[in-house]
Amino acid sequence: MPTLKRTQMYFPEDMLRELKRKADDEHTTVSDIVRNAVSGVLEEKKEKNWIEDPLWNMIGASRSKDRDLSVNHDKYLYGKK
Repeated sequence: MPTLKRTQMYFPEDMLRELKRKADDEHTTVSDIVRNAVSGVLEEKKEKNWIEDPLWNMIGASRSKDRDLSVNHDKYLYGKK
């Protein structure tokens, strides 16, 4: 486990009360709940590695005689102009 550094945070009373209740219910600490929440936010912000995404392999996997599919997809799918 990495070295933890002490910090100070301010919460509204009702939020802190809910955090403490949640910590008691889950047999953990408020600090652990906050660390997990912050970790989740930071993970969301990491840039997606598209090269490792299986969808990346779909690029160029199909062919069509129609070269304007991205522009006229409604026309081909729904018959709309």
